Amino acid sequence: MIVATLVLGAATFLAAAPPPPATQAKPLRISSVVMQTKLIQTPPLKYPEDARKKNIQGDVALDIVIGTNGSVKSVKVTDGPKELTKAAVNNVKHWRYQPTVLEGKPVEVETTVDLQFKLTKPPAPKSAKGTAQK
Repeated sequence: MIVATLVLGAATFLAAAPPPPATQAKPLRISSVVMQTKLIQTPPLKYPEDARKKNIQGDVALDIVIGTNGSVKSVKVTDGPKELTKAAVNNVKHWRYQPTVLEGKPVEVETTVDLQFKLTKPPAPKSAKGTAQK
C-alpha cells in the first residue's frame, strides 16, 4: 500500500492510494448442473468411425474453462476411453455458454462435462408380409 502525504496550510492529511483493481486469479468453480442451464450452442456429437467399428462405447469426463465471453477456453480430459476423447474435446471446444457475471463483471468459469457415447443397434429389417389378393 502506498501512503501519500498532502500538506495544506498548517494541516497534514494522510491518504491511502486506492487498491489495485481485483483480477480473477482462478476461474470460478460452478457445478455442471448450473452450467448446463447456461449452455446456448452445442454442435452434434460425431461418433468416431474407428470406435464405432470396434464397438467402443462409454463416457468421457472433461474439465473445461469457459471464458468471459462464453466460449470454451480450455478442455482437459479426466476420464474415458482414449478412442472417444478426441471427438469429445473437439465437440466441446465449439460449445457456447451464456457468460457468467459476478458483481456486474463477466468472469471465467470452471466446470465439468460428461459426454456419453452409446452405440445404437440399427433397426431390424421389416419382413414383407403382403396379402395376396384373389
